[in-house]
Amino acid sequence: MNFPLSLSRARAHSTYIHSTHDTHDSHDPPSSARILRLSTISKLKTGAPGASARFPDPRPNVASPSIDSFSTLPDQEISDFQIDSRDLQVKVDNPQKHLETLETYITFRITTRTTRLEFEEGEYVVRRRYNDFIWLRQKLVDSYPTHIIPPMPGKHTLLAQLDRYSKEFIIARMKLLHIFLNRVVNHPILSCDKNLHIFLTTKPSEFLVHRKNRGNVLGKVTDSLQNIASTYTMKQRHLEFEQIRDYCTALGEKLSAIDKINHRIHKERQAIFHVVHCNAIDYLLELHQLHPIFTLWATSEPELTPILLAIAKAVEANAMAHQKLLENVPNDEREYVSYIEAVKNALSRRDSMQIEYEITIDVLAKRRLEKDQLVGNTNYTIPAQGWGGSLWKAESRDEKLERLGQAIPRLAKQAEILQDRVECANENLRSDFQRWNVEKQQDLKNMLITMTDRHIRHYQQCMNAWEEILTGLKLDGIGSDVNVGPPVKIPV
Repeated sequence: MNFPLSLSRARAHSTYIHSTHDTHDSHDPPSSARILRLSTISKLKTGAPGASARFPDPRPNVASPSIDSFSTLPDQEISDFQIDSRDLQVKVDNPQKHLETLETYITFRITTRTTRLEFEEGEYVVRRRYNDFIWLRQKLVDSYPTHIIPPMPGKHTLLAQLDRYSKEFIIARMKLLHIFLNRVVNHPILSCDKNLHIFLTTKPSEFLVHRKNRGNVLGKVTDSLQNIASTYTMKQRHLEFEQIRDYCTALGEKLSAIDKINHRIHKERQAIFHVVHCNAIDYLLELHQLHPIFTLWATSEPELTPILLAIAKAVEANAMAHQKLLENVPNDEREYVSYIEAVKNALSRRDSMQIEYEITIDVLAKRRLEKDQLVGNTNYTIPAQGWGGSLWKAESRDEKLERLGQAIPRLAKQAEILQDRVECANENLRSDFQRWNVEKQQDLKNMLITMTDRHIRHYQQCMNAWEEILTGLKLDGIGSDVNVGPPVKIPV
């Protein structure tokens, strides 16, 4: 079913994202299976039964037949969204592609439902692009440097750049943006931010005005904190936060190791090659070729037709299960490593505040020492000015005392303010880390359970397919007269 595009404006129009391009190898199969080429390629293109009904033609970027086909939430989660008791709920879905004269970009629909008094309406629906999410996160970092700001999904890699408008890439990004926004909304402090309110409620024209309004005072403060952390070294390290940093580092290394093992297994499954006539034939392609081979064989062997057709069915079921497993490869471990990095970044910003406080304390101590030396030295004389001296008059003892008398109270007040800021930063980080620790335990549990369930379902489908053959053999009485000898002992 095709949907016509509206071309009322020649300058811009938008289309819904379509599925990715199917890519297939052009290697010739062995001669024994050459006659089955068209059947094999047809099966590879169609994939799972019913898939072509949702995404008719994988080639051009045309309108998707269903908005819900791009939803990142399963039906159960959508129903949970309806009965959610939280006072602020958000959902990111329905990506849309916009083609303009100078650029092409993707927007996502953000649906907000709330009962909070600061919102004038109970429901808002807006569209935002990826750069708008980046703007929101940067505003949160600038406004709340001592809080853990959830991470954004990373930019596409060079490889993804070639197909960044594919269905898989857009769906993965949409899911991560949904997770990011819900983490922000679930935070008791970040959810009350005015920039978040603007992001969720304003129309595109109003939002563009807010984005162009560069009130970067807080941004400059954040940049200065980063510069301090890269230039100076903290003298008194806080044991509590150093332990948190070490824990995050160890956890990130373990998740990275799990991610590498997971992708290595996926790569081995995806790239099991057999060299036939100097051509690499993919394992999945061979599985798809076996089904028509056994079917054709069954037509020439009437006595073996039931068993051959049963084997063909089992092989095809294994091929479909293998293809489904390869298509659904989550990157949850890699994305959670970025969340751990966000925690470490918050720790670094907190360390920068302590370094700034320590620097102020050192300067204050030097000024007080200088004043004490001047007060104790009554025989202070102005250094003589020679021909090579300065043209400016040297500062007298009284002038130095007056200058120090003004600088010391100012530095003392600044040190007090910075000390209060460090203490507030410590409390904010303690509170956020406790929240993150609870959230992290649930996230990691769900992540590992999901990974395990994927593999269990895969092997269960493969095993069920072969068990059906055994059931058929027993019903047909095939193999009932076969004598099974004693097991062969293999010498060790």
